[in-house]
Amino acid sequence: MESALPSRTLNSTRLASIAGGVAVGVLGALLAWPALADPWLDANPKLKVKPAIPMKATAFALEDVSLLEGPFKHAMELDGKYLLALEVDRLLHDFRLNAGLPSSARPLGGWEAPSCELRGHFVGHYLSACAQMWASTGDARFKAKGDAVVAGLAECQAKLGSGYLSAYPESFIDRVERQQPVWAPYYTLHKIFAGLEDMCVYCDNTQALELARKFGDWVIARNSRLSDAQMQAMMGNEHGGMNETLANLYSLTGEKKYLDISLRFNHQAVIGPASQREDRLTGLHANTQIPKFIGAARQFELTGTPALGAAAEFFWTTVVKERSYVTGGNSDNERFTAKERLSTALGPKTAETCNTYNMLKLTRHLFCQDPRADCADYYERALYNHILASQNPETGMMCYSVPLHSGSHREYNSANGDFWCCTGTGVENHSKYGDSIYFHDDQTLYANLFIASELNWEDKGLKLRQETQYPDEGRTRFLFSLDKPLRLAFQVRHPSWAAAGYEVRVNGEPQTRASAPGSYATLDRTWKSGDTVEVVMPFGLRTEGFRDNTNRFAILNGPLVLCAEVEPGKPFPLVVGDATALRAALKPIAGHPNSFTGAPTVFRAPDGQGREMTLEPFYKVYGNRSYVVYWDSRLNWP
Repeated sequence: MESALPSRTLNSTRLASIAGGVAVGVLGALLAWPALADPWLDANPKLKVKPAIPMKATAFALEDVSLLEGPFKHAMELDGKYLLALEVDRLLHDFRLNAGLPSSARPLGGWEAPSCELRGHFVGHYLSACAQMWASTGDARFKAKGDAVVAGLAECQAKLGSGYLSAYPESFIDRVERQQPVWAPYYTLHKIFAGLEDMCVYCDNTQALELARKFGDWVIARNSRLSDAQMQAMMGNEHGGMNETLANLYSLTGEKKYLDISLRFNHQAVIGPASQREDRLTGLHANTQIPKFIGAARQFELTGTPALGAAAEFFWTTVVKERSYVTGGNSDNERFTAKERLSTALGPKTAETCNTYNMLKLTRHLFCQDPRADCADYYERALYNHILASQNPETGMMCYSVPLHSGSHREYNSANGDFWCCTGTGVENHSKYGDSIYFHDDQTLYANLFIASELNWEDKGLKLRQETQYPDEGRTRFLFSLDKPLRLAFQVRHPSWAAAGYEVRVNGEPQTRASAPGSYATLDRTWKSGDTVEVVMPFGLRTEGFRDNTNRFAILNGPLVLCAEVEPGKPFPLVVGDATALRAALKPIAGHPNSFTGAPTVFRAPDGQGREMTLEPFYKVYGNRSYVVYWDSRLNWP
């Protein structure tokens, strides 16, 4: 892929590309829509409805954050190549056929094949990914791709005539209303809705908003004939985040009818118990539930209804702290296992990637409502150990699940033949890495993630460059560039895993104000150009076991989960001795950051024969390599 345009060239370069094919009057309106912080939460002129509760932190716009060289920029560039390689006519093929329009394009395969009941879902994700990639890089090719898909969808919606927009017939909705077998019609419609809205907020595509408005009117008309009881019964079928996307449509238009229908899409059988702090998740399809709580969090922001906020917060806490694996992922064979036996739920299909994509979206909402370090800690854990691990760093292809079963390896989508749900969320994952590195309020700047990047806070006349080789080294450096001196509280995360040796220096001077693991180091001062902040956070080896079985554990170094390659079909080693003996038996490998050799005195096959093991970061092991993440242990060998 060609070099990304720096985000700071937005004003001239991006508006010039927007101008192509846009009427002068519309362009004038777009010029009045400056790129601001998080387009869904900040004082964005595009939003007609502002949050009803005070947002204590706001993420910076993707346009404001540029990635520098490192694993995340590499992942984004691979994702960009894939997005640009996909053909618009092939993406639109099923939509055109469903609308009765001609198409000579070759159909896509897998879940986008003409025979698949979920066809069209990836196109919604594709719109979101192109919109976010345009915002992240300034590369006009992504906006052009997204605009072309929107224009094609507009033709399909106009031909259908009712506002309905899908790659399958409306009879699928008849089936879900009658509770007849059908895969997940509203799930797919949610993806299309979200893609249109993202094209509006990130790419200033007014046609996309008009399509979404007509689509929303169809949803209202379609469901006005259903009683609340009938709608609740219908929601036994997976329906994605319909409540979220309709709430977003309300915020974009100011029309309360979209909020009203959003609230009708709240699945009370799941959201109701969570609002009362009751965990009834065992056995449920995990990713069916998570978007419901993203929607509840968004509705809480727009309405201030306490029960909605309580439901989202309780769900997040329960899943993150009681139902997740060491990588931050959750679910076994796509379902929530009883948390009382989570250590046994290690099948070959653990940790669906869609789940973690959605948990990170929910985490962003909760952090903005209340900027807590445990949200940032979880975000880092899941981003490095699941999301980054879900992409093949050679091909850019993505995993459905990232298995933790001993002896597993990762399987990736093909370019045109799979289009799993996690292919859709996958192309989004790698298009928006800049969205949660930095947050702010008017007088505070948060540094949550240690990713090589450059922030442009235009309102404050501040540019902040973060230079780091993290996670290959446990340190980072921030360099301030300012138009004029600025009083600001700079909050640098003190990770929960950084139990010893955490140190902050300003212009080379150690700071004496203490911070605790799982909090923030606060640097409140008047900043000047040339000021530097250096953060040292030595990585340390540790183990994390299951609550229900502490003798089954994973090994981590700092924020990184470690694994060892094994030969499939052969018995896997056990760990002999306690955690202290294990740490003593692991020796760093020179020239290979975060990699260790493990002595055969500690790692033994079931027959008692010792094995020397090599442990390395989980996210760096890919392809057909089989691995062990969770180790069984015993104190003594018989």
